[in-house]
Amino acid sequence: MRFVPGVLKIAVVASALAFAAPAAAQYTFLSPDKEPPPVRLHGWDNVVRVNLGAGFYNSDWYNCAYGWYYQSCSPSAYASYIPFLVGPQFDIHLGGPSNLSVGVIIAFGTVKTTYFDGTQNVSKWAKVTTLEPTLDYLVKLGTSKDDTVARLRLGGGLIIGPDSKLGYVGRIGVGTSFFNAGRLGVGLDLVLEGGTMNGNFIGGLQLLASPEFHF
Repeated sequence: MRFVPGVLKIAVVASALAFAAPAAAQYTFLSPDKEPPPVRLHGWDNVVRVNLGAGFYNSDWYNCAYGWYYQSCSPSAYASYIPFLVGPQFDIHLGGPSNLSVGVIIAFGTVKTTYFDGTQNVSKWAKVTTLEPTLDYLVKLGTSKDDTVARLRLGGGLIIGPDSKLGYVGRIGVGTSFFNAGRLGVGLDLVLEGGTMNGNFIGGLQLLASPEFHF
């Protein structure tokens, strides 16, 4: 029958079109005067964030450095200084998992203490604001394409207190970025600090949440 070859040709053409359709769907045909859209081969590796949170610090450094002497400056309650924390931070990608994090933390709150002066219990308090420029090395456990990325932090900070008195602290912490693959994300960090302030021990814990912009 002569119509059989024609039917075979139609079947072959139909099969070819069926296989070609999925591949063709991957392409968008543009007019000659338009450039193709840019292809993002990787994610956004750098981050700018605004840290917001609270700190929990000992008040020994203030009691001793600012004249609240009692019992030879014996330690007071660890969490007697609980400041509100705010400040910007920039993560600069160095390659691979390595990043350099530069920031500033402004802490403001009230130092409180109660002690026995030999006759009675005496309470003192003072409004305190400190400025802390920080420099940390970050290891990010993931890539910029991952939606959730953990990070490890190791670095240091310079504490600038009232009357321009200075302190130095080491910093170690862990954190996580959520929605990391997009332009906007959210970060959570826990940072431990310890060092000296005008010759007296200062130590504390920072709990931070931050809106992030990835670029």
